[in-house]
Amino acid sequence: MRALLLDVDGTLLETFPDILDSMNRALSELGEARLTAEDLRPLIGIHVIRQMDLLRKMPEARAREVNDRYYGHFRRIVEEHVALYPGVRETLAALRGWKIATFTTRRKEVARIMLRTAGIDTFFTTIVGGDEVIRQKPHPDLALHVARTLDVPPSECVVVGDAPVDIEAGKAAGMVTVAVTYGYGPREALWAAKPAALLERFEQLPVVLASLEG
Repeated sequence: MRALLLDVDGTLLETFPDILDSMNRALSELGEARLTAEDLRPLIGIHVIRQMDLLRKMPEARAREVNDRYYGHFRRIVEEHVALYPGVRETLAALRGWKIATFTTRRKEVARIMLRTAGIDTFFTTIVGGDEVIRQKPHPDLALHVARTLDVPPSECVVVGDAPVDIEAGKAAGMVTVAVTYGYGPREALWAAKPAALLERFEQLPVVLASLEG
């Protein structure tokens, strides 16, 4: 295996408080009811427009308004601060032999800002965003697009993410999948998605990768 496709929110960065705050600001500005943490947490990793459909049956045009306002608030926050999960920087430094890319529904420019603010952007071979494909996770489109960008066959790629849609998308693309259990996806749902391995801590990744290659 030659390439790592890494989810960002809930895998590399602890951004849930910022996501919830940005979403509720956007909803309040449009006169919509606020969301609770329990509403939103299981849907992290799914595009905002789809989240609004699942949670509110919101028409697409209205959901796009929410999405645009949400991104405006979220971008301002992550330009100032982001929180890395323990061991992320050191682990990425230990994986220098791998081609590493983002695997996120985030817009490419926002993903770039987040990684730069966190000080880990230099570990990435390329930064790819969900705005570069039409169909989002759990469809395989983003995973296959990242593989093409890295010039690596899907069979030689490993997807690492905290949400069931990460695992489902990676498997649909013919990739090996690893789920992290410390993020936003419920453990039962992650296990049901049948990843090749589960990680309790990000720093376990090099050992897991070595075992998968073996």
